[in-house]
Amino acid sequence: MRKFWFSLMTPFLIAVSSAGAADDKFITVVNPVRISIYNSDPVASIKAQYAVINKLNLPATWLVTYDVLNQPEIIAEFKKFSSNQEPGIFLEITPEFSKVAGVKYHNTGSWHFANAVFLSGYTQEERIKFIDTVFAKFKEQFGYYPISVGAWWIDSFSLNYMHNKYGIIANLGVADQYSTDNYQVWGTYWSIPYYPSKLHAGIPAGRVDNKIGVVILQWAPREPRRGYYSSLYSTQDYFTTPKLDINYFSQLIDIFPQVTVGLESDFTPEAYGGEYTKQMQIVAQKTATKMTMKDFAKWYADKFPEVSPEQKIESDGMLWYQSPFYRLSIDKTNFKIIDFRVYPPDLREPYYLWPNREKDLRINTPSLIDSIQNPSETWTITDLNIKTTPKYFESMNKPPQSFFKSKLIKITPINNNWRIEINTELENLTDGVVFSDWSLATKHLLKAPKSLIRAIISFDWNKFKKEKYWISPEEIIGLDKLRQLPAGKVLVYNHECLQCEYFGKYRPAAFANSRGYIQKYSGKAIIYNSGIFEAKSQAGLKSKLKSTDAGYIYVSKYAPGVELLRFSPGDYGIRKIFENAMVQIWKVVK
Repeated sequence: MRKFWFSLMTPFLIAVSSAGAADDKFITVVNPVRISIYNSDPVASIKAQYAVINKLNLPATWLVTYDVLNQPEIIAEFKKFSSNQEPGIFLEITPEFSKVAGVKYHNTGSWHFANAVFLSGYTQEERIKFIDTVFAKFKEQFGYYPISVGAWWIDSFSLNYMHNKYGIIANLGVADQYSTDNYQVWGTYWSIPYYPSKLHAGIPAGRVDNKIGVVILQWAPREPRRGYYSSLYSTQDYFTTPKLDINYFSQLIDIFPQVTVGLESDFTPEAYGGEYTKQMQIVAQKTATKMTMKDFAKWYADKFPEVSPEQKIESDGMLWYQSPFYRLSIDKTNFKIIDFRVYPPDLREPYYLWPNREKDLRINTPSLIDSIQNPSETWTITDLNIKTTPKYFESMNKPPQSFFKSKLIKITPINNNWRIEINTELENLTDGVVFSDWSLATKHLLKAPKSLIRAIISFDWNKFKKEKYWISPEEIIGLDKLRQLPAGKVLVYNHECLQCEYFGKYRPAAFANSRGYIQKYSGKAIIYNSGIFEAKSQAGLKSKLKSTDAGYIYVSKYAPGVELLRFSPGDYGIRKIFENAMVQIWKVVK
């Protein structure tokens, strides 16, 4: 596997790497274009923004929404652009777009909520309608299909469909951020390009046969140290922090082998004469090669024809190592590992089959250490010379006890070192787990003594039936996290959901209140309870929860509005220590 190392020495973003500096450096300018109620003259805005680009002779990619494609005056301006400008598609869903595609729009009260604006909020069949509609419109306007697309999140099903049918090779996504705009994309390659898995757009493909031939470029790359704790330390939002200025932007873009910069085109024309102009002037001055999304994706595919290379970024005492199998962040200043994610090659993302029904987006790749979600998850080390290879790393320091409980990794003592190897043979991460249990009707019968006796006396065995139930891959990851946690009983909701919508062949086990699997896969005893979940007021909640002797509360989120706790964490005396698209885990604070 080839390596793609990069390091930098700057006055305050200090970077040192034994790997040396890479010869290849790229900057890609991308400007997403949407119609906005905040801008009464979008044509003037496009003209103003392009004037900056054209004056500096910069190549750029312009990703346009369906609504923009319906604006003849804007399209006319695009057709005046120079030949080094690339148009593409920005896949945001709007009411107009939904109407033309024949899909019911998710009117959530705000256009930017994840279940309304992203393809992942809709079923697979609906996603196909949206994609086919906007690609047809693009071809009608430009005479060909685009090579590049983007959105702050595009699921792997949609990416694979567009790659296979329309030949896209580049996708713009947002760089790692824990909660900005209620969009969580957490645990991908740190601010650098990668090939996504066919099953999970947030996970780099570990095999050629599992790769989507699309290069994901990351919008708003984050500073390796402070950007982990706040997304404001990025090429996009730095100027909102008083102590940071255009010099920070210049130094920040030098850290990465490829950087995507730009600005949405729905601001007023005056906006492009300020910070945006300064940024583009800096970009023009850099010796890095400037490429459109299309051209960079072609270079990347030629340079790395199989899977994404190992990547190593070091800045200000923070080392990020990532391969198609794991990501590791070492804080050398404080002698700690603060982030360790694994990339199971066959893990299917939560929105591949099951559309997102939350207003928030939650892409959270599997972790052994995530010190943002749970600050106690760090590994104090004395050995900074950790040996990294694509599938494992070695340290002289013994791993935390939680590591030994997880099925995501294998731990082996070797030559006075501890080897932590990614388990690439995990089962059930594509289709989940299907198991048999009594049907809901039978469960109700078993709880009704008189009816049960009558059924037995009459030998009416047809009333005793079993059904198959499902546990999603995302919940399996959540259960592995629960397994990693210290001992403690787990409170679960004593509730069934007969009318809850579900997707796929089998009903989620949680809907049938068949929750024994939580104990089976976590190794922790469970406590059925409804009072904590259905409380009408905050009064006495802490004491009621304490009386259950629970150490944790486990919440499934297949139907988000059903199980989520009704009051604030302080009312219960709990702290959230894990969440992904299908699971919440709360720790009871003693």
